Amino acid sequence: MATSINNYTDRNNEEILHLISTQFFQMVPVRRIQWGEKSLCLGNIAIEDQQAVLEATVSSALCSSYPPSLSYRRAFVKYLIQKLEDNEVELCDEIYESYTDLLQETEDEDDTLCYKSYFLPNKEIVNLQESVHIISQGTTGLSTWQAALHLAEWCFEHESFLKNKNVLELGSGLGFLGIAVCKQCQLDSFTFSDFHPQVLFLLMKNIEINFLNEHFSLECPQFLENCESKDKKMLKKIKRQLSVKKEPAMEDSCEIMQISYNSMVSSTETVEKELDEHEVGSEQEEELSNSNDHFLASNSHWSSVNDSNVYALNHSDSIRLMKFNWEFCNEKDLCESQPDVLLAADVVYDKAIIPFLVHVLNQFLSGAFGSWPVAYIASTVRNEDTRDHFLVALGNKGLHYEILDPPTAKLFHYDDIIPIEILRIWHPSNKTVKS
Repeated sequence: MATSINNYTDRNNEEILHLISTQFFQMVPVRRIQWGEKSLCLGNIAIEDQQAVLEATVSSALCSSYPPSLSYRRAFVKYLIQKLEDNEVELCDEIYESYTDLLQETEDEDDTLCYKSYFLPNKEIVNLQESVHIISQGTTGLSTWQAALHLAEWCFEHESFLKNKNVLELGSGLGFLGIAVCKQCQLDSFTFSDFHPQVLFLLMKNIEINFLNEHFSLECPQFLENCESKDKKMLKKIKRQLSVKKEPAMEDSCEIMQISYNSMVSSTETVEKELDEHEVGSEQEEELSNSNDHFLASNSHWSSVNDSNVYALNHSDSIRLMKFNWEFCNEKDLCESQPDVLLAADVVYDKAIIPFLVHVLNQFLSGAFGSWPVAYIASTVRNEDTRDHFLVALGNKGLHYEILDPPTAKLFHYDDIIPIEILRIWHPSNKTVKS
């Protein structure tokens, strides 16, 4: 038997396999994966240990339901094979079989969207469908960014700040932070919010995946059988349009997905008619109209709250979704939120949106809607000038802030070479905050 410092099948197997599998399901680049044992990096791994790695990754039940992208799975197994062959280690048959199966799978438009899974301290898992592109169709909201992972780690270490609180997240993106906090912490309610229609659609679906049925997948047959036809069409359209190569100059002006849902049959028929009309013509020109700027959540799982842009998940009224345009604040929607805590991650990246963000923060934090919330905002400081512009804007509104200590434990796998900063922001009239 090849010598492993500690076989993956002995007392250390759980920690090692957990390390490998968490990186695999977060799609950490294969050449950056930490394998837990120096011997494995050198390809010195026994047959049974190879099988254990496969069973924890590409051959696992989780991978079957929520698979990382096909290209990533191929790269992962190929890397294993190369490392073992380079070190003249005997390979188990399952590795070759797994790689052959992956090569036979068809890589098509579906690979523009993939699943990433994030393991929480309480053994819960957050499953998200994300874009393989960092920036897609003019929005950054189709991928989970480092600051969201960082802020989630901080929230887990400071659960008392969130316990029994009503939380509103600004710029939820695909929903990682909110879903993770809901699963790990004891909240009264959580409201997700975003504006870009394509992001809202996938955010809505990710919430449903994680809270309606922990075992279904957007790709699995039983889900597709029960999925409303318009949902399937929209998901297909998102994938197809993500696969279209567009000129960079066109990215910012392109709104590729316009979503309109309604509990009324007539509106549903209108949506399906609009989708069918857009099926006609070249797939390269399938940009949807930007004229209808309202979002109404899927009638089968969501209910409007007091005829506002806030929707409650039927399964749990404590989980809500809001279409929220910072530039045009709807006072009715703001009143409906009534948060005790505001969360946001990686929303400070463009000077152009800072005035609107700060205005929204001031609206909430100043007690205008009956509560005195505190905001926690995590930002990857890519540009200090942009960060400073945000801080000055906060000061101009009379808002106070402080930089918080980072979380002590790193639970997720992300690049933190560029500093990530967490701010606590509050209004000076909020007497509950101790400076």
